Amino acid sequence: MKQSRTFRVLVTSVMSGVAGKKKLTGIYRFLSEGYDWDVELIRTAEEVTPELVTSAARNGIDGFFAAIPETDEMHRLHASLGIPTVFVDFPNEKTMAEFHKCVFVMDDVRDICRSAASAFLSSGVCKSYLYAENAAGSRWSRERGDVFSAELAKRGVSVVRIEPECVADQKKLAAMLLGCEKPACILAAHDDTAAAVLSVCRRTGIDIPDDVAVLGIGNDEDVCLHTVPPLSSIQPDFEEEGYRAARELQSMMLGGVPKKRQFFCGRSMVVGRSSTRNSSNAAAISHDAISFISRNALRGISAKDVTMHLHVSRRLADLRFREATGTSLQKAIIEKRLKEVCRLLSSSTLTISEIAVRCGYRDANYLKNLFRKRFGMSMSDYRASARGALK
Repeated sequence: MKQSRTFRVLVTSVMSGVAGKKKLTGIYRFLSEGYDWDVELIRTAEEVTPELVTSAARNGIDGFFAAIPETDEMHRLHASLGIPTVFVDFPNEKTMAEFHKCVFVMDDVRDICRSAASAFLSSGVCKSYLYAENAAGSRWSRERGDVFSAELAKRGVSVVRIEPECVADQKKLAAMLLGCEKPACILAAHDDTAAAVLSVCRRTGIDIPDDVAVLGIGNDEDVCLHTVPPLSSIQPDFEEEGYRAARELQSMMLGGVPKKRQFFCGRSMVVGRSSTRNSSNAAAISHDAISFISRNALRGISAKDVTMHLHVSRRLADLRFREATGTSLQKAIIEKRLKEVCRLLSSSTLTISEIAVRCGYRDANYLKNLFRKRFGMSMSDYRASARGALK
């Protein structure tokens, strides 16, 4: 269904860190594809109140983009209002059962924790593994700890949990860090917690990374590049979360009923710095390349453009990118474009020539041949098949 008017959307997202900013970038990337929203942005958790949500509903809001974790009370309020809502948060089964105009979108916690486990296990001998929760004991923090523990349990390794009250008390945290068997590996719930761990290690004379290796989550460069030593961190794809959530909200505001209620987004990358052992710049280069490709693939870029952005040679860029992802820069660009081609064939009435231009191809015939080679069918046949599946 075509959008006939501007949609008014209330977006709540903490903007003090990298996650909120990149989710907002994802929203605007979606809107740049021709969708029209009037966005009201709420930047702090303190501003998100029942009165705010009720007032927005009373004043004709069309949709809620809730990227600040909300209480069960707020979920019930959204359900009672019945206005399309996308929660960028851990799925809540009760809310989904009671409220059919909502979708949950979040980072892939299993992929994040698998990346952390693999990074630690490949870094050399480690005698103990720990997980540091955030001081607030947030639900998402506990969930990450549970999944990280489960991932290492599959490999016969146990994880010691550093509880919120210990993280909040520097003396208790120092005692725990001094008492753990070394060399140790610590995954922190997010970069701020990891920075606190590094600070205590420095004050107590614990060597980083030889005695204790520390890995954060979020890759907030305002934090990671200013700790001592610089913090290694896992980069979730926050921008893709924002894009996917915006897309699902748009569909619901047009009257669509979500067939899928939960979405887990993005491939996580370990950005290695000095707080972990044997860190390579392969992950950092590949993450930067993937981010650049994600933003620019549809503009007709080539692998040469990616290497110019990275400020490294083509040979080094391809080598490091292949080490981290198993594919080449050019193939990654092609896959990104073809993914968008498939989406437009399935969901739009654009001609094949128009799709070619939108996806960075000057020659529609070249795209037709490439598509047939990749998928074993013509673009017209794919469109007919995809639309038939949606009926």
